[in-house]
Amino acid sequence: MKLFWFEIYKTFSRWRTYISFGFIALIVILTEVVMKLSANEILYRMLRSFEKDFLIFGNVLNGWFVTAFIMNSLHFHIPFLITLVAGDIVSSEATSGTVRFLLMRPPSRSRIITAKYLTTLFYTTGLVIFLGLICISLGLILFGSGDLIMNYQVPTIRIAFVPEADVPIRMLLAFAAAVWSMTVVASLAFLFSTLAENSIGPIIGTMAIVIVFYVVGNFPFDFFRMLSPYLFTTYMVFWQRFLDHPIPWQEIGNSAAVLGIHSVCLFSIAFAVFNRKDIKS
Repeated sequence: MKLFWFEIYKTFSRWRTYISFGFIALIVILTEVVMKLSANEILYRMLRSFEKDFLIFGNVLNGWFVTAFIMNSLHFHIPFLITLVAGDIVSSEATSGTVRFLLMRPPSRSRIITAKYLTTLFYTTGLVIFLGLICISLGLILFGSGDLIMNYQVPTIRIAFVPEADVPIRMLLAFAAAVWSMTVVASLAFLFSTLAENSIGPIIGTMAIVIVFYVVGNFPFDFFRMLSPYLFTTYMVFWQRFLDHPIPWQEIGNSAAVLGIHSVCLFSIAFAVFNRKDIKS
């Protein structure tokens, strides 16, 4: 436990750790302020396609909707922010030449690599929670509360309505699922970090894989549709299902299981690599 808190201290004493938090705060504040200033235009665009078939009352453009909107907009970018720390946490020791010194201490390699991985998960969880807190708190202050209306285009065009009383627990579950999704990206970057001698390789490598998987998974061709179920990026947006009605629990369970297997496998490989690694510097 002491080793874990020591890794936490080392990670959060580096200035680069806070780049992601600053970026998220800046983007969320700018987005919500601009949405507040353009509220009438946004409402017109939102309701234009609904007014022919539905009578809509109440505060539609509320803090919950704004939070869901920002989550949908940033879910592709958050993985890149996670790699800044996850891809650096092991490789930085090699870059600074402190690996051999670290391994001379009483803790075994297994304990060291486990503590570093838990620190990576702690950072990932903290980043997603920070996103949720700033989105929801600022959103409720600027836009107030209300029912959540979501317009889905995939796999079919449909509208999901979530009563105001149910939205907080739905959002809590959605952000918990988002943490679970980002764990896979953190695990991939962590694996690359154990393989590399500098931080640039793991960061770029993880970003490249995520981008390629996203692009391949969204190509409208039969061959790529066959590959889609085998790509972890296909399941990373399962947090959206908690904002659907009714909640598709089976789909959520399958997605969570696939992502969990990926995370365990990636960490297992990193664990084996680090324990067998010939440390020369």
